[in-house]
Amino acid sequence: MKRNEIEQLLKRALQSVVENHAKLFTLNVSERALTHQFALAIRQFTPASYDVDVEYNRHFDNPKRLNLPRRKASDREIRATTVFPDIIIHRRNTDENLLVLELKKPNEDLDYDELKLAAFIMELGYLHAAHVILGLNSNGDIIYQIIWHSNTS
Repeated sequence: MKRNEIEQLLKRALQSVVENHAKLFTLNVSERALTHQFALAIRQFTPASYDVDVEYNRHFDNPKRLNLPRRKASDREIRATTVFPDIIIHRRNTDENLLVLELKKPNEDLDYDELKLAAFIMELGYLHAAHVILGLNSNGDIIYQIIWHSNTS
């Protein structure tokens, strides 16, 4: 799939989440809850030959690892060299990696995830990578935006 096709797919999925799950935004649910609904919507618009997974951490039989600088892990969060991408579109148990997404709520820092996206492209051969901003802004408006990683075409 080409980037413009993927972008249209993602826009349709985002619109579906906004239309069908607006209450999640006013409840201020976690990023993971939004990621789940977004992944389900992506699955609806993705060709059947691809898999859509949330926090899929396998590369064949091994944990998915990237060469990233270490970060301090909080009690509820594991972050080291083992990575858990928010959403991927791929073909399981192959190196056919189409898209990796990192989802953030508005006004959250993207710097570390930008390093992750670059590493997914360089080290694991993902063809496309993007941040997705999804949530309420300070005015209470629902925001949804796709920010493509600079190394993807």
